[in-house]
Amino acid sequence: MTNKLKFSLLAVVFLLGYSSLSFELIVLRQLINFVGSNTLITSIVITFILMFMSLGYYLGSVINLSKNKLRKLIQKMIVVLGIIFVVASSYYVMEVYFIFLYFLNIKGFLLPVSLYCLFFIAVPSVFMGFITSAIGRIIHRYDTNYTGRFMAVDTFGSVAGSIGTTLVLMPFLSVSATIMVLVGLTSACLLIICHKKEKLPSLILLIVFLIFCYLLNNENLIYGTNYLIKDDAVSRLEIVPEDVVGNQAQSLLMKINGSHSSKISADSSLMFNYIKFINDNFIKTMNDDKIYDILVLGAGGFTVGIDDTKNNYTFLDVEKKLQTIAEEKFLQKPLSKNKKFIYQDAYLFMLNDKNKYDLIVVDVFSSVQSIPLNFVTADFFQMVKNHLKNGGIMIANIITSPDFKNKFSQRLDNTMRAVFMHNLSRQVLQFGNELSNVEYVYYNLPTDNEIYTLNKSSAMYGQDS
Repeated sequence: MTNKLKFSLLAVVFLLGYSSLSFELIVLRQLINFVGSNTLITSIVITFILMFMSLGYYLGSVINLSKNKLRKLIQKMIVVLGIIFVVASSYYVMEVYFIFLYFLNIKGFLLPVSLYCLFFIAVPSVFMGFITSAIGRIIHRYDTNYTGRFMAVDTFGSVAGSIGTTLVLMPFLSVSATIMVLVGLTSACLLIICHKKEKLPSLILLIVFLIFCYLLNNENLIYGTNYLIKDDAVSRLEIVPEDVVGNQAQSLLMKINGSHSSKISADSSLMFNYIKFINDNFIKTMNDDKIYDILVLGAGGFTVGIDDTKNNYTFLDVEKKLQTIAEEKFLQKPLSKNKKFIYQDAYLFMLNDKNKYDLIVVDVFSSVQSIPLNFVTADFFQMVKNHLKNGGIMIANIITSPDFKNKFSQRLDNTMRAVFMHNLSRQVLQFGNELSNVEYVYYNLPTDNEIYTLNKSSAMYGQDS
């Protein structure tokens, strides 16, 4: 085996190592838009990739083919990999998939994610494992001492795929550009492994894949719109005209990771019910002779207290560019001077912040399908309670069953009442839906454990007693 051939085969192994990790991370990022993010979803995706890649490793170790037939088989597999990578990584293909499952009444995330992995991840994982194993056999045949270096190249490719995808490409370019890089590098394996006379057709095929990838990830071409503001490792953010009368939009809707996050309109009746509930019943009723300190966990489109220029607001969110985007594209004006934005995880902020607030709004549920695990625990709500001033109020906007028809709604209610044992109310803003915005309101006031009985009741003195 010549050094040129050896390095060519190692280059393919490196690129496949890169592709396997990059593909996994892209799929996980896209799934956030539809099923949220938690360790169980990550576990399902990793399980399918490793399980079927192991099958590929085995098949590549036992198959007996001549060198030319093996080369042809690997080339065909690379072509299939390019096609599947384009389709499986596309936000819009994934959107159609989940809409289709919704019409079939397949909900939740365990079955949809598992089926997605079976349809779109199993085959490429087998192929990547097969190609890597087969190349390893070829190299080992000529140099039995090369196994460690071969494995090192494969692992280093995976490391490069992890770093390049999440730390470089997604943050500085976009998810769609990252998909094009994935498809381009995978397709480049064809150029490396094919015969000289096949170089031109392979190059043409690579260009076709890139064009196909661009077309399948371009919102303007698919929907005829260009509402996508950003799409990177942190979030997919869109601002969409809503409530169109004639050709005039009455509202703007901010969507984060595929879910409705905030809505703004000159007509307050068109805004989200829970925002109207907070603004009308708590912000607008505050005393004019006092400046209140208000903390909003989950800034969204900065619509909590949108018209309040008096009280002090602190907005938190994990989207670093949220204020700039909101001011330029959503609010279309700068935040008033009484409002500041902090780019930080709300849980970490609450751990380290020493200030207390008159009002804390917990609005960290980004969608109906995504449960923020850190923010539904007794530990978190105890921190919120500890940050309230005497007489302070907490309002938690939770997307859950309004009539306790699922375990989550019941256990969350148990959690809330374990922390806020007194002075806690639950306000359902809209019945009739399986899931709805439910507002938990807690008043940090002195407690009274006495109850009324037939034997002892001071209620005779009225509600002033």
